[in-house]
Amino acid sequence: MTELEKVALQISEIISNFDFPIFIVQDVNKRLMDCQEVGYAKQQLRYLQNVKKAMLGGLNDRQTNIAGHQSV
Repeated sequence: MTELEKVALQISEIISNFDFPIFIVQDVNKRLMDCQEVGYAKQQLRYLQNVKKAMLGGLNDRQTNIAGHQSV
């Protein structure tokens, strides 16, 4: 299994196991269809992970700027 296939599997798993808004899933899907590079796929995986954390209210200190505003 290639590294890209591994990342694609992780993306598939996170989408299957969490109820993302459809527009987020569609956006990630379109982006991955347009660019199938490992680094870009990993970026999309991180995006999904961050959206999931934000939706669950689990932003950590690294994702909160100095002024206390949340950023994803």
